Amino acid sequence: MDAPSLSHLSVHVRDLARTRRFYVELLGLEVLSEAPSYLRIGGGDGFRIGLEERPARDVGAMGIELVLRVADVDAMAARLRAAGVPVTAPADQASGSRQAWFHDPDGYRLSVYS
Repeated sequence: MDAPSLSHLSVHVRDLARTRRFYVELLGLEVLSEAPSYLRIGGGDGFRIGLEERPARDVGAMGIELVLRVADVDAMAARLRAAGVPVTAPADQASGSRQAWFHDPDGYRLSVYS
């Protein structure tokens, strides 16, 4: 039997247009495919996220964090702040990375690191 492979992370959102602006226009992720209530995005490393518009009762998940690798955490944090997104000050972590945290329009926790 072949081992399964991870395809993508599926995230339920309330407003797909608002979420598209956040992930594509602000964070700079690439649109891979798009349908009326679905958007698949990705980055340069091949990882994909499927964003699906759903009723509010289906949105949200405690304990999940989307982690994005970026070239410059401080520059991304400044870009987020300039767009009005509350973001923590970038900080060096014990693991050797530099990281900052924030939330998307639906309240999902994200972090950027380098």
